[in-house]
Parts: sequence; structure tokens; C-alpha cells
Amino acid sequence: MNTENLESIYQKVAIQLNNIIPEPWEKVMVYSEVDEYSDSTVFFYYPKNKQEPIYSLDIEDMEGIDEDETERQLNLLDSIFRELWEEFKRNKQEPWTNLTFELYSTGKFDIEFDYTLLEEENNYNHYERLIIWKYKRLGISPDEKRESDVKLIREYINTQK
Repeated sequence: MNTENLESIYQKVAIQLNNIIPEPWEKVMVYSEVDEYSDSTVFFYYPKNKQEPIYSLDIEDMEGIDEDETERQLNLLDSIFRELWEEFKRNKQEPWTNLTFELYSTGKFDIEFDYTLLEEENNYNHYERLIIWKYKRLGISPDEKRESDVKLIREYINTQK
């Protein structure tokens, strides 16, 4: 695999996250799913000196933020992860189905690729996978009012025992 191409793509991801996030931050956790027909990328970032993460889709609702520009920038982030997926295919590597990309303000990053056949393997839809990812990676439990989400996490926990 051409590591220069990969490094270039990882750098694009970091730059794009910096372009989207409207304030100083310490850490960003990205979840991306890509397949032949679709892609979806979301992230949570931790503002400097704060414990609570901010969801990427909440950025456009912040004061002084251009909603259309934020949407355009988020779509560009999707396309960069698609480019990464295509790079795997070009190099005859098994294409991943989802990944977690963890970026620190220092520039250090970790990436974990997952090759699980998402729909077939666990019967969770995209929304449910995101709820589980938030719980597993960020420690974010669903709102008690969202009974189906709470039930999903309980069932997930039971399958992990």
C-alpha cells in the first residue's frame, strides 16, 4: 500500500476537521461508514478545557455559523473518507466497512478499521450502530426518554458478556 497516499489522506482529514470545528479543541472522535453505495461520517469533538463533547451535526446550530457552509464542509469530510476507502480498493486491500479516527490537537492520531459486514453481521441499522459507537467509544448513554435507544444499549451490553 502506498503510505504516502495514505498519509496525504490522513492529513486531509485533519485539515478538514480543523476547518469544520469553530473553536479550539483537544480531541476529535470520528465514526465513518463507507460501502459501494453510501457513506456517512460524524464526529464529536472536545473543546479545549471542557469535558462534554460536541456533536458534528450540532455545529451548524451554533451562533455565527453558516449552516450551508458547514454542511458543505461536512460533505467534503465524507468524500475524504470515501477517498480513503477507494485507496484501499486501488491497492487490492480489503476495504473496511467502518472506522474510528481519533485525532488530538497535537497532531497525533489513531485509526481503527473494522471489516464487519455491517447489515449482515449484527442486524443493526446505521442509527443503531452510531448509538452503540457513542456508548462504546465516548461513554455516552442514550437519553432515558429514548426508550428504544436505552433498550438497544442494554441488549448490546448483554451480548458483550
